[in-house]
Amino acid sequence: MAMCFSVALAVALAMAGCNRKTIFSHYVAIDQSGWERTDTMHFAVAHIPLTDRYVETIGLRITSHYPFTALTVIADQHAVPSGIQRTDTLCCRLTDESGTVMGSGLTHYQYLFPLPPLPLSEGDSLSVSIRHHMMRETLPGVTDVGLIVCKEAAK
Repeated sequence: MAMCFSVALAVALAMAGCNRKTIFSHYVAIDQSGWERTDTMHFAVAHIPLTDRYVETIGLRITSHYPFTALTVIADQHAVPSGIQRTDTLCCRLTDESGTVMGSGLTHYQYLFPLPPLPLSEGDSLSVSIRHHMMRETLPGVTDVGLIVCKEAAK
């Protein structure tokens, strides 16, 4: 029951945090043994509805078993047929300077880390691959990795 509430709260926060039209939101569960460096999470967003700028957000769900204060991830993005390719490396801070968890939740902490806006054209399909770039081969405590794509808010 508490897990369902945590997931519902995380989804609500993600949608509110976007403050724009969400066109894709999906999480992939990580094996309980941990996130292996060779485990790349793949996301496919088919047929972008409008030509516009879109914001992608990486979602992480992490337990207290995660041994570090940050997590570095690499996101490779490729849009077809427009041919846009981009690789972003994010250092995701999970705690503040005093060690306080910055995520929301009780037993599983939800974190959202935005990527820079991406100009996409109507009909584009977007492929995003996310992998960790930490010195340790296996990361315990990471339970889910997700991608949320929203239309950028009007300025």
